[in-house]
Amino acid sequence: MLLDRAKGDRSINNFANETGVSAAHISRFLRQMIASPPTPETISKFASKAQNEVTYQDFMVAAGHLARNNESGGNREGGVVKDSPLNFRKQREELEKKFIQVILADLYEKPFKWSVEKPEGRINYPDMILNIDYEGYNRWYLDFYPSYNRHRGPSFKLGFVYGTVAMYELLDTDKITIVVNDEREFNMIMRRPPLSLRANLYVMLIDLEWGKVLKEEILCKF
Repeated sequence: MLLDRAKGDRSINNFANETGVSAAHISRFLRQMIASPPTPETISKFASKAQNEVTYQDFMVAAGHLARNNESGGNREGGVVKDSPLNFRKQREELEKKFIQVILADLYEKPFKWSVEKPEGRINYPDMILNIDYEGYNRWYLDFYPSYNRHRGPSFKLGFVYGTVAMYELLDTDKITIVVNDEREFNMIMRRPPLSLRANLYVMLIDLEWGKVLKEEILCKF
């Protein structure tokens, strides 16, 4: 989230050109797809071109290389700083498991055959991939955007979401779904569909408390 703030309104490619860090590497950090935090050397590159008053020290603290000046034992939980990158990754992993459970439970009620495809180490792929044979689709990609705090604003930037979809090599027989668990975010996406995106793109709302898919709507066709 700090890196996204530092990037500002620039595209990932523009930010990559300015910092000297590859666009693919930046994208993986933004999607929490890298287990370890960036090195001080990489952080220095990010900080040199950071916007929105994000500093080198901010990055170093977020990455766990430096301690916060006001950090105390009360800000720890099980030996982990509550808002540390490690704790954030654990939260996301737990929510991803719940997303998968809800989607699988819904799939067992569907009238078509399906199977889960393993990503085979392809780091920039969606969170879940299914092989299906339904309504002309052969493959179904699902990207998860979990909401951590419903009292705050959206947990993602819509431009980043659509930009991520644009990076996938999609066919006209592929379906891709943005999965959220916050109705406000679902409505926000419905109000702002992509204007020019070559994809069979949908948005799905799930209820984690009741463990079910509430609705799925189409945003654009290939």
